[in-house]
Amino acid sequence: MPQARTGVGTYTWQLIRRLPRADPDAIFIAWYLDVRAALRLDRRAGVFADVGAPNLVERRMPIPSRWFDRVTMRLDVPRIEWMVRSDVVFAPNFLPPPTRSRRVVLTVHDLAFERFPETAPMATRRWLARLASSLRTASQVIVVSEQTRRDLLESYPGSAARLAERLTVVPLGVDTEVFRPVGADAIDQVRRRYGVAGPFLLSLGGIEPRKNLPVLIRAYASLPDGERPVLVIAGPVAPWNPEGWNLVRPALEALPPGVRDRVVVTGYVSEDEKVALLGGAEALVYPSLYEGFGLPVIEAMACGTPVLTSNVSALPETAGDAALLVDPHSVEGIAAGIERLLTDSALRERLRSAGFARAGTFSWEETARRTAEVLRRGIG
Repeated sequence: MPQARTGVGTYTWQLIRRLPRADPDAIFIAWYLDVRAALRLDRRAGVFADVGAPNLVERRMPIPSRWFDRVTMRLDVPRIEWMVRSDVVFAPNFLPPPTRSRRVVLTVHDLAFERFPETAPMATRRWLARLASSLRTASQVIVVSEQTRRDLLESYPGSAARLAERLTVVPLGVDTEVFRPVGADAIDQVRRRYGVAGPFLLSLGGIEPRKNLPVLIRAYASLPDGERPVLVIAGPVAPWNPEGWNLVRPALEALPPGVRDRVVVTGYVSEDEKVALLGGAEALVYPSLYEGFGLPVIEAMACGTPVLTSNVSALPETAGDAALLVDPHSVEGIAAGIERLLTDSALRERLRSAGFARAGTFSWEETARRTAEVLRRGIG
């Protein structure tokens, strides 16, 4: 739901809101599962009722997602064309619903299911087989970065030549009306809510193995006592993927008491809280081992927050020259990067300025416009 969106959820949410204006001559049908729809008194109001676009139609199915996923994965029914008619089916999260249509456009966000399979429990043998089949038959495939394009072609060498002809890179965006510098009142409020006193670093994202939090925690612990701000770790633990927290907990427990007391774990934070935390942070520390794009990087930049991130996967592509890049495998390298950010005011100012400029090159409107073009091509 909107109040607990993941990265892919944000992507889908933003596109549904913007595609109708990006292509006003097309009719867009937002088909989604919503078991609570059957319990609502007002059956007419949907999740996107506030969009106000005459060419956006909502089709809610009051079916539990777990039931739907299990049935479709095993039986390949019900097919989407049984429930809604369309010229092209857009699957923003890897796999389309069951369909016999060849007019399918799907988005591949990353290859984490292959590089870090422990972070992708949905990637069962059936899921992987369906993805391979969808990649062979889809009329168009969207990837969110050049890095993801390369990863995808390397992972499916048998169909790389034909797949390359149907691949389009469409980067993600940032909503600068939401992600922007905020006032002291919002920052003070989120500090009080989570008990954050004094300067702090922010780690933002789901608590999962590829986010590299144990290494970040060790790097944080190695900072000089007089230069160590609070570390705020903000993000949810997915109930279907407890491995991330199983790795983070021992890392926290191994910290000396005086250091452990300076680590604040918030769990999931709302979008407003996220913006306030970014606005108050000395820096976003995001030494992820693998990303297909790295949305928190440009969100932090749009808020005027200096960014430290990894020199691997798509992160250098997303960050450009507006972040401090480090080796995510090196405790010493991460610690040295954090120290530079904390002690070099000229570097922080340069990254803030460069970050604003970099974030300005990404917009959800442009993502929607380019996606609409791919959808048109997907019709054939």
